[in-house]
Amino acid sequence: MSLRAQLIAGAVLALAVVGGAWWLHHDGYAQGRADEQTAAKIAAAKQYEADVKRINDSVGVLQARLEELQNAKPKIITQYRDRVVKVPLPADCRIDDGRLHDIQTAIGAASTAR
Repeated sequence: MSLRAQLIAGAVLALAVVGGAWWLHHDGYAQGRADEQTAAKIAAAKQYEADVKRINDSVGVLQARLEELQNAKPKIITQYRDRVVKVPLPADCRIDDGRLHDIQTAIGAASTAR
């Protein structure tokens, strides 16, 4: 074999080695990117699941508070109306202790519902 043929064969061999190394690196890089994207999607799904659980828990608490207020509201309104009918405001418009207590109870119930 001539020197020229040996150089050409060496160059082809070197080119094949470089091409193979590039292909292995490129394939590994693509696989790494795919794994990274999959991990990001899994993390996003776990975060979504945690957010949904937190929101569902909050909805349960809110529903319980709404039911509590709805159950208390008619009682408070009835107590206040009874007070208005039984003990109307005097001419000087001073609120008596019972009426003030009913108003404060209603305000407290509304405040706890927030």
